[in-house]
Amino acid sequence: MQVKTKNTNNFAKVTEKSVSGVKVVDRNGAVTVFFNLTINGVTIYGCRVGTPKNGGDDFIAFPSHKDANGKYWNYAYVKLSDADTKEILAEVEKEVNK
Repeated sequence: MQVKTKNTNNFAKVTEKSVSGVKVVDRNGAVTVFFNLTINGVTIYGCRVGTPKNGGDDFIAFPSHKDANGKYWNYAYVKLSDADTKEILAEVEKEVNK
């Protein structure tokens, strides 16, 4: 059975979004920003701002765990558009700079 969607790029249709619980953690010079993300009324706890090792734009790293083989698995994940991701990260940055 094939399920057809109206959203051809498969991004979540975000009608509301907010961040809360923004916390900056410094572990021996390695700074990590954690936050909770609420999208369409569902809160995902323990998100963080990820920075690519090769450079590029920051991204939202959803909470995950590492299995015995060293592979990471997300506990929760929402496929966000670039625009939604940028808006969320800008809101996180605004909270950090308060």
